[in-house]
This record gives sequence, structure tokens and C-alpha cells, in this order.
Amino acid sequence: MSASIFLYLFAFFAGLAVASFQAWPPIILIFFAAIGLAFLSRRGRLFFMLLAVFCLGAWRASVSAAADSLLTPYLGKPASNWQFQVCTDPEPAWDKQIVILCMLEPSSGKFSKDKIIANLPLYPRVYYGDTLNLHCLLEKPPVFADFDYAAFLAARGIGALCAWPQVNALEREENRRDIFSRLFIFKREMLRQINQSLPEPAAGLAAALLLGYKKTLFPAENLIWQKAGLSHLVAISGGHITLFLSLLINLLVYLGINKRFALWPALFGAGLYVFLTGWQASAFRSLLMGGIFLYAWRRGRLSSAWLPLLLAGAIMLWNNPNLWRHDLGFQLSFLAIAGMIAFYPLLTSVFTHHFTHSRLRLVFEAFSLSLSAQLTIWPLLAWRSGGVSLIAPLSNILAFSVFSPLMISLISSLGFNFLFGFSEFIWLPSKALLNYLLFLARLAASIPGAYVETPNFHLAYVIAYYFVIILFFLGRYYILTKRRRLILGPTKKDS
Repeated sequence: MSASIFLYLFAFFAGLAVASFQAWPPIILIFFAAIGLAFLSRRGRLFFMLLAVFCLGAWRASVSAAADSLLTPYLGKPASNWQFQVCTDPEPAWDKQIVILCMLEPSSGKFSKDKIIANLPLYPRVYYGDTLNLHCLLEKPPVFADFDYAAFLAARGIGALCAWPQVNALEREENRRDIFSRLFIFKREMLRQINQSLPEPAAGLAAALLLGYKKTLFPAENLIWQKAGLSHLVAISGGHITLFLSLLINLLVYLGINKRFALWPALFGAGLYVFLTGWQASAFRSLLMGGIFLYAWRRGRLSSAWLPLLLAGAIMLWNNPNLWRHDLGFQLSFLAIAGMIAFYPLLTSVFTHHFTHSRLRLVFEAFSLSLSAQLTIWPLLAWRSGGVSLIAPLSNILAFSVFSPLMISLISSLGFNFLFGFSEFIWLPSKALLNYLLFLARLAASIPGAYVETPNFHLAYVIAYYFVIILFFLGRYYILTKRRRLILGPTKKDS
């Protein structure tokens, strides 16, 4: 049964991938024909059912690609009285506010689901739910030689940009009642408290780590963190959440809590962390993938995580078929978790007998998880980012060793600020841990050979690398299965 589910998932992914490059208009006819032949045929039932699932994936990708945006008629047309609503939490940066807006449809008088992205001045501050009257020129996102910015935005539901509009009017609803409005206002207050309590660049790092604001770090610091292999700390990913959960569970176990029971408070802590970031779609996907991996890992059945991971991937791609091609965060999350499932048992089976001490074993487990993720994501990083950090497995362990204490310290310090006011003494632990991370990133990035630039790394190399990995694990599975049959003898299925 499980083998057939894997086949159906593979057929769905294949159909989605093929139709992402070339739409198939008559796909529905083929789908119904395949369903009919599956019920009429006995020997070829599986083949026709797989064909039907393939067509389903192709149909979903074709429908997504053919969807017309309501913004299309307005592209290239300037207007002095455009009305928009801020439909996500604005991203604060050093010199601007990056705002996602929903346009008011003139025909219906309602705000559409089609989004645009705009850069606004730092002041006046805008918040989720605000209504803006803008002088704006809607433009189609450009496609650069090395980056498809239009596809990148389309994967997030953004169909146009308005670089620097003029704000004619700002309407703010003071009595916001929905949970997201209150959450985002609370986030902004936490950001204000962090900026007042910590110096830069520690304040920018704290805002990125705790609140999910990716633009609060200096641009130069972002480059340092990329070279150190730590940039995912300020960009939530599946591997990020998994390592966070792993080390939080290890901390709870060290404090005397049962290993299986420790999973649940760790998941609650990770869920609270994702909630604080504004419950972003990328954060929710990462929590889901990380939770799947940790649940299977802690139950001692890591191989059983493949099916939930693929099912979660299929659901996400059904909701947004553009993710697999244009969302680097989704790609890295999925590949990082897949690498942990594939490589972690192999690494531990080879090296775990060298670590008999319990603390050394915990450190080795964390290092193995980090290395497993890096083994699968480095070709993609080399191709998409133009470089790869060789020191990332080590720097990740050194960074994540203080991640849980840092989160607890930051939340506790903010709570003290809200209740009693600012106290420099209360913020000392957070400041020390943030300075440790900043020092670690600079040290790791400064080591000769820690970061290798790959300007000529082509897609063909990425495909070849993953093809070799798949062949390796298929061959290993075949050898292990054959050895097991020699030891146990032929089973009823074999005879």
C-alpha cells in the first residue's frame, strides 16, 4: 500500500513539473479517459490510475499558470488616486518600509486578493489593515539575467510593483479587533522595545531572530552571515526549525524530562516562535516539515518520515504550484529535511560507536543533523546564491547551542520591559549571547576557505549531483535488502 502511495505522489509531482514548463489544455479529457480505462482494465489499472494522477498534477499547474490577474489591465498606467489596503505586516528596513498591498477593485468596491509590493518612506509608519491612497505607477516585475524577479514575486501572490509611490492619504482603524492586527501591533511594540534596549547590530539581529524581520540587519552583516553559513537563522526554514527543535529537546532531556514527552513542549515552543514571527506562510511550512521530521526521529522510525514529508509537499504544491520552481525557501526546507532523513542514519551508523559519553553523543547528533542538511542543500545554494559555506556544519552547531537560551532570554527581557520598564541588567544575558553570535559569524566568515564562490555553477551540475545521490541510496537499499534476504531466507512474498 505504501509503495503505491509513493508512486501516486511521484506521478503527481511529475505532472506538476511537466506542466509548469508547458501548459496542457486538453489535460481534463486525458484525466477522465484515464479514470475510465482504470475501471475498465484489470491488468493496466495501476498504470491508468498513475496517468490520472499525473494529469491531475498537470491540470493544477496549468490552471495556476493561466490564472489572470486583476492587476493586468492597470500595468503601466499612472494614477493619482489609487486606493490600497496593507494586507500583511510591513517589513521594516534601514531606509524604507517594504509593504504588500491589496488593491481596491473599482467594480466591486472590495479589496482584491491580487497583491503589489511597494517601497514607502520610513515615516509615517503603516500597519496591517491601514488604507492608503497613493499616487502610483503599477509596473510589471522585471526579469533579470540571473534572477527571475517576476516569478519570485508570483510565487508569493504578488503580480506588480510600485517602487516609490506618493502617499496622498492614510486611514487608520484605531479599534482593530482581529487577532492578526493585534499580533502585528504587538510585534511592532516588541521591535520598539528591542531597538531601545539593545545597541546595533545586536538589536537588528534580535529583531530578525525573534520577530522574523529579515531586513533589520546591516547589509554588510547579511553578507558575513551568508559566508558563515548562518543566513538561515534570520530566514526561517525547515532545517532551521528542525535544529531548533532538536536542541530544545536535548535541553529538556538534560533537565530530566523524558525524551518522548519532551517533543510536545518543544513543538509548542516552536509554534509560539512561529506565531511571534507573524505566522508567515514560510514559517508555517517550516514548522510542519520540522515537526514531521522530529516526530519520526524521536520515535526511532526516521525512515517513516518520507511519506508524511512527501504528502506535506504535495499539499503545499497543490495550494501553490509555483513554490517548487521559484521559492528558494521552500526548496531549501524540503531538501534540508530530506537530507536529514537520508543521511543522518548513515552518519550515525558509521560514527556513533566512537561517542560513548552522553554529552558528546548529543553534540555529534546535532552535528550530524547539520551536516546531513548541508549535504543536500549546498548544490542549490551554489547555483542560486553564487557561493557555498564549507564551515556551515560546524558554525551551525556553535550557533544553535545558544539559540534556545537566547530566545528564552529575549522573551523574558521583553516581558520584564512590559511589566516593570527597562532595566539594563535584565538585558545583559541577551546582549552577551547576541554578541557571541555576531562574533561567531565574523570569525567563521574570516577563516580562509570557509566560503567558496561558485559563479559558474550550472543547473546541470545540480541535477547530476542529486541524480548520483538518488542512485547511491537506491543501490544501498538494494544491497541491504539482498543481504537481509540472505540472512532471513526467502519470504512468502518472494516465493
